[in-house]
Amino acid sequence: MIYNGKEVEFPAIMQVSFFKLIDQLEELAEGKDTGRAAYAKGLLKEVEKYPELKEGISDVTKLKKYQKSVDKLSEALFPPVLTTNEIKILTPPFYFQPIYTSKRFDNIVEASGEPFEFTMKDVDEDLFYKYCCYFIMGSYFGYPIGGSTPQFFEIENRAQGFKRTYKMLINAELSEFIPTEKAIQITEKDYHELVDNFDNMELWKKKFPPNSWIMRGVNIINLVDVTADQSIGNITSNLLVKSDNAFANIKQSVGRMLNNTSLSIGVISLENNKLIPVDHKDVESVLLNDGESLHCEKDLCPRTCSELFTNKEPLVVTDTDLFHELSGTAMSQKLKDTGFKSYIIAPLVHEDELLGFMELGSKNKYELNKGSLHMLDHVVPIISMAKKRFQTEEQNLVEAVIQQECTTIHSSVKWRFEEEALKFIKTQEVGEETEFKDIVFDNLYPLYGQLDIKGSSERRNSAVSKDLIKQLNAVTKIITTANKQNQLPVLEELLHRLDGFTDELKKNLAAGSEHRILSFLKDDVYPVFEYLKNDSSELKTQIENYDKLLDPELGSLYEERKKYDTSVNLINQRLASYLDKMQIEAQKMFPHYFERYKTDGVEFNMYIGQSITNNRIFNEMYLRNLRIWQLLVMCEMENEFHSLRKELTAPVEIASLILVYSTPLSVHFRMDEKKFDVEGAYNARYEIIKKRVDKAHIKGTKERITQPGHIVIVYSQEQDANEYRIYLEFLASKGYLKSKIEDVALEDLQGVHGLRALRVAVDYAGAVGVDELIREIEKGTSAK
Repeated sequence: MIYNGKEVEFPAIMQVSFFKLIDQLEELAEGKDTGRAAYAKGLLKEVEKYPELKEGISDVTKLKKYQKSVDKLSEALFPPVLTTNEIKILTPPFYFQPIYTSKRFDNIVEASGEPFEFTMKDVDEDLFYKYCCYFIMGSYFGYPIGGSTPQFFEIENRAQGFKRTYKMLINAELSEFIPTEKAIQITEKDYHELVDNFDNMELWKKKFPPNSWIMRGVNIINLVDVTADQSIGNITSNLLVKSDNAFANIKQSVGRMLNNTSLSIGVISLENNKLIPVDHKDVESVLLNDGESLHCEKDLCPRTCSELFTNKEPLVVTDTDLFHELSGTAMSQKLKDTGFKSYIIAPLVHEDELLGFMELGSKNKYELNKGSLHMLDHVVPIISMAKKRFQTEEQNLVEAVIQQECTTIHSSVKWRFEEEALKFIKTQEVGEETEFKDIVFDNLYPLYGQLDIKGSSERRNSAVSKDLIKQLNAVTKIITTANKQNQLPVLEELLHRLDGFTDELKKNLAAGSEHRILSFLKDDVYPVFEYLKNDSSELKTQIENYDKLLDPELGSLYEERKKYDTSVNLINQRLASYLDKMQIEAQKMFPHYFERYKTDGVEFNMYIGQSITNNRIFNEMYLRNLRIWQLLVMCEMENEFHSLRKELTAPVEIASLILVYSTPLSVHFRMDEKKFDVEGAYNARYEIIKKRVDKAHIKGTKERITQPGHIVIVYSQEQDANEYRIYLEFLASKGYLKSKIEDVALEDLQGVHGLRALRVAVDYAGAVGVDELIREIEKGTSAK
């Protein structure tokens, strides 16, 4: 078989034959209808000249000898009345070389200016082989089988300037399959085996050996113009798959649908009640140039506004000059200046949301008309969905840029980063170098709070020391046993150093002690252990028991530290989880920036002010409200910790602190460090206080200001102290705090002088529900 210009293996031998047509002609010739009988007898005379036209002709190159007879027989299959309308080809079975064609097909080929060549797309030799097997299984054995796909091919129309797409439909009723001696009877078991092994070419050729069948007859191929459908598919695929020439491909596909590739096609966006060009380098507008816009109410006439925005229906302008005479608006003038003589603007609507408009422009009057809308009805919904998807993707891209450039951003300030991210993306799209600019929020009031684990460094060092001493004692026991058995000087020297490390740990865990001890064990002790395991079964058992004491990941004893770390992690998890949950509720009162850190305890920053929000009006009442909320939540976290103590595996205490700072700050998101920081040297004083105040002592004493079971409020201005005394008295009345309030001066910190603090004990006996109290705060009654 010849396929795509070369000889290939094929399960059947092809024979051109008109046997089925001839059988019908013979029946007609014997019939009572004299007219039809005479017509049939005339055609049968051609067959009498060449009996092989019925018996079959294997060599298609010899068909020219019979061409006149073939033409006369073919005319019976191609009625003259339909030959200028139908696109039909008569071919040998599975051999796509025309032996007769309709007038319509000839005209299409002539318009292309090229000889006709048919090539099946995406069908290799193996698949072509299996296609024949499918036909045999279906037509001869009656086993239904799928697998073949519709075939399309394109023929250029030079006059229209583009290729038209045709779908091929094969009518094989005038052909048959005849088994040869090589043919294999396909049983139902064979059928199931083949269906389960579609890709096994060896199996297919085993069941259908090459040249084991004869396919005799002719095929009628009908071609259907599916240019419009294919154009819609191309539009969809170009909208789904991003590429540099996607919009150009879409324009070409729309032009093919409308049989005019000279049409101009564009898209307009709708933003802030204005028509503007789509902000994308590859997407154009018919009506507007870059930077131009049309105000929907001022620049469009009432009829146009009603059609486009109220009814969401397309506006069809068949004569732009007449449209301007009647309308006289900025839009009609702009349309006239473009030079287009007819114009369509169609709303892009997705789920009742108006996203923008699709445009068509023609240089000829009346070329675009309401009849053009019927074809656009198939395209506009697709472009509408794509426009919505692009908006969503752009939003996702904005999110991605924010995540990449700024790390996770709190929801209250996300809008500001989205603005900057959009600018960043648009600048990149036009090929300009850009960087994500630093973002500053001015005039914000800061609030800072922390619940710190008291003496965390000392407690952790103590736990490390206990673990190391226990580990060294276990090593000492093994070395002592070995020394008794062998009395080697090297073992005595190791015991000496082990005693020295143990004495050092009992006094104090110095910086680097843990590293030096673990390095000593790894480099000097463990190699000796390897030798001792082979020297004595008793020592081997002791060393194996020692290994079981060690944490497999750390390679050291991890008991006391584990108890401490587990307790700290549990405290951090519970307190942070509670704080995060309450912060969500606080945002509903007024948007504010919030960030929380887990250290040895929990600390959090909040900033509130007008520049944080783009849709609310700030009032200092919201600052007072947030201060009460912060104090209340600190009380609740103290109670949460108090109830948690019984679950802790190590004794741990916490101390709470609030820093009051009434001077507004400028908060700067630093792109290099990807975090918020205060702006300016004066405002840096606030950060210095935050870092040092929890270690401060009461002036003239050695007593730390922060104490377990107490909340400390550090301030520098008396008006702040007066405000917080009111809040403390209020919460004492609700059962959160004791009524006694200490007011003490703090020792001077480096670079900071004159700080004072209010200190009050937490009442763990029980308070009113926090939800009820927050509702009071929201109503504003708590300020009284």
